[in-house]
Amino acid sequence: GIGKAISRSLAREGVRVAIADLDGAVAEQAAADAGAGAIGLALDVTDRPAFTAALDDVEQRLGPIDIIVNNAGIMPIGPFEEETDATAIRQLELNLHAVIHGSKEAVRRMKPRGTGHIVNVASSAGKTGFPHLATYCATKHAVVGLSEAVRSELRGTGVDISVVMPNI
Repeated sequence: GIGKAISRSLAREGVRVAIADLDGAVAEQAAADAGAGAIGLALDVTDRPAFTAALDDVEQRLGPIDIIVNNAGIMPIGPFEEETDATAIRQLELNLHAVIHGSKEAVRRMKPRGTGHIVNVASSAGKTGFPHLATYCATKHAVVGLSEAVRSELRGTGVDISVVMPNI
């Protein structure tokens, strides 16, 4: 729901919006709901070459990317010692590695133009540990740290980065 709400708000402000989701039909419906010529794309953000190709496609269709919102994430709940390796790896891939890749791609596209904004969605779990969410908390702490470090690196380039931390 966060991504859909962001998309609608940006479209209302006149931003040309591209929405990506693992389920292409969901992305297309969200784009239709956002209106203003928004486009929907099927994308698994953990597939780095596909992520890069999707950004290339968006730029060909809508123009240079001025804002990217790295919002995809999962939050499995359960005792840490019962979490499977597959569940931990999936969280790292989706909640962290995809954010790193999306942020790098954005910097590579925005920095030469001297303008742009990266928005990384973390969580209040990025500042506090919550029981039964250990790996999730770890990924969100990492997104907060990444965003703070990259913001410092980008100072003076015209590219900014924000981290959003909704409540659990």
